[in-house]
Amino acid sequence: MDLSNIQNRSGYLGGTDAALVGRLGGGLQVRLNHFLRLAVAYGDLPGRYLSQPPKTEAMEAGHQFEEYFFDDIAADWTPHIQRQHILRRPMEGLPALIAHADGYDAARGLVLELKFSRYQTTEVMKRYHWQLQWYYFLGAEKVWLIHGSGKLPEDVRIAFRTVEKDPAAQEQLMRGLCRIQKMRHMIQQMAEMIELKDEDEEDNESKGD
Repeated sequence: MDLSNIQNRSGYLGGTDAALVGRLGGGLQVRLNHFLRLAVAYGDLPGRYLSQPPKTEAMEAGHQFEEYFFDDIAADWTPHIQRQHILRRPMEGLPALIAHADGYDAARGLVLELKFSRYQTTEVMKRYHWQLQWYYFLGAEKVWLIHGSGKLPEDVRIAFRTVEKDPAAQEQLMRGLCRIQKMRHMIQQMAEMIELKDEDEEDNESKGD
């Protein structure tokens, strides 16, 4: 997998897609935006077909919390923790399956997932349930949620939680991926239709000029 494609979400399914995979495994009705994401994941369509989320203050606070935690709080762990580590699990007939861990201890198979949020820790765990379970699906032995809240850097509260592996969630993720495998031909056809439609619109615009 070309890691330069991570930014445009092309060629892979990652942690941000885990909720979609899980919901597909639970019987979610597939809509156009789901087809677009899967077509980009397979490389059938370029990443420009996906809307890119705008950068927000919450995202910036998350990045600041990550720097604060690893540089100040967890400085003694630094020799053991790899930052921005990518876990992979190959599965035939699927895009690359990856998870982008904020921190990873290879000796223990431990993922550190950092979140900075005003919500209670239990709510954060619920909101990111599929992303956290995705790490286990890709081979993590343990997953820790490190939840920061408050105000950076002078008034930060940090909660540590061990995320338990959920067998039912693991089965549902597998069902979702199996469903995507079976949809492969349909995804290709949808991508071809979208590209043809765009080409026709471009031709009509050029004729109008």
